[in-house]
Amino acid sequence: MLLFAAVLLVVGATMAQSKDNQSDVSISDGSDGNDVIVKQTLYGNEFNLSEVSIDDNSDDNDVTIDQEGEDHESYVDINDNASDNDVDVDQDGEEQYSQIEITTDAGYNDVEIDQEGEGNESYVVIGGIANGNSVDVEQSGEDNLSEVGVGLVAFDNEVDVDQDGEDNRSLVLVGAFAGNFVEGNEVDVDQDGDDNVSEVAVGLVAEGNEVSVKQDGENNQSLVLVGGIAGFNDIDVDQDGENHESNVGVFENSSFNDVMVEQDGNYSTSDVEVSFGSNGNEIEVTQK
Repeated sequence: MLLFAAVLLVVGATMAQSKDNQSDVSISDGSDGNDVIVKQTLYGNEFNLSEVSIDDNSDDNDVTIDQEGEDHESYVDINDNASDNDVDVDQDGEEQYSQIEITTDAGYNDVEIDQEGEGNESYVVIGGIANGNSVDVEQSGEDNLSEVGVGLVAFDNEVDVDQDGEDNRSLVLVGAFAGNFVEGNEVDVDQDGDDNVSEVAVGLVAEGNEVSVKQDGENNQSLVLVGGIAGFNDIDVDQDGENHESNVGVFENSSFNDVMVEQDGNYSTSDVEVSFGSNGNEIEVTQK
């Protein structure tokens, strides 16, 4: 719910701005094998907007979006049986925003997001019967935000989030949209820098998912929640540096999950809670 609220707020703010550059590309009605390249360059107090939609059985399309300057916004929608599409979003500058939605029988799509600068935001939603998709988010700079949601009916999707800089925040929701049948998904979050925050929630009939969080720097915080009939999930948190905080909660009939927390450095704290009928979980905490 937090993810969708953030998306709606940003979309509303976008509509109120003037659009210095705007590009709209739509691929639909069984249109296959198209190559699309969007390049937008602006400098100063200006605004770039790119919108790409691929739907209705449109397969094997290649889309490249390259934005350079300030205040970039990129929106990519892949849905309605659109499969095997490749999307590459590259944003260089400040105050960048990227939103990817893969829904409604969209499978085996490959999406790469590369943001370099300050104040970057990336939002990825995979759901509504979405299988075998791969999403790679790379953010370099300060004040980065990445939010990823995998829910409803989602199988065998891979999400990689790599943040390099300070004051980074990553939020990952797996099976947290009041959905079900969320299985076999892999999420990898890698944060390199200081004052990083990672939040992961796995729940609501989510099974066999793997979540890995690696933080390297100082003043790192990690929160992992597993709940809502969520079982057989693997959660791995690795913190390297000083002043770490790790919190893990397993609750609401969530059983047979494996949680591993490793903290390497001084002044580390780890809190773990297992409650509300959660059985057979394995939790290992290593501090050194």
